Parts: sequence; C-alpha cells; structure tokens
Amino acid sequence: MSLEDLDAYVWSKLSARRHMAGKALVSRLAHRVVRKWPHVAMSQTRPEQYGIVTDEIARSIERSERQNYQMGIILTLVLGVLIQEIVKAVLRWWLESASNRIQLLGWQTEMRKR
Repeated sequence: MSLEDLDAYVWSKLSARRHMAGKALVSRLAHRVVRKWPHVAMSQTRPEQYGIVTDEIARSIERSERQNYQMGIILTLVLGVLIQEIVKAVLRWWLESASNRIQLLGWQTEMRKR
C-alpha cells in the first residue's frame, strides 16, 4: 500500500464535507495525521482510550491550520470536524492490521528524511 492508497481510503471514509474541502486538502491533512501519529502512545493505550489520543492529534492539527491560514469561525468549525473524521479514518485503517501499523511507521520515517 502506498500513501496515495491511504489517501483514497481516507477519502472514501469521509462524509460529504470532503467535497467542500477537496482531495488536495484532505490528502495534506491525512499526511499531517501520519506525521503526528503517536505509535508508542497508541500501542500503550487501551482501546477505550484511543479517542483521547486521537482527539489530541486532531486538536493539534486544527490549531496549526488555524494559525497558518487565519480562517474564519465557520471554516474553522468545518475544518475541525473534517480533521476529526480524517483522524478516525486513519485510526480505523491503523487498527485493521499489524502491517498497516508498520507501513505508517515507514511513511513517518520517509517524511522525516525530507
């Protein structure tokens, strides 16, 4: 699986809001989620607490997007919901198999080299 395949997976799991944002933004945000994915924390977290960790990832990305792009309140709200959906989609994918978890770690390593 490639990072582009993950983009397609995430896109397929999102609500209709995805069309307001467009594939390029969804892809960029999905890549930010991959970069920020906390492998150690997630592997040490009980499943019922995944939401706490993923909410923090979403909040962190949302804060950064707001600062970088100076968005209005409506766009910020829509973006916040979209980011949460993306994080949840990546979580579902990550939980599907151990090979997905290894693949995500490999992508992070590649991203750090750039």
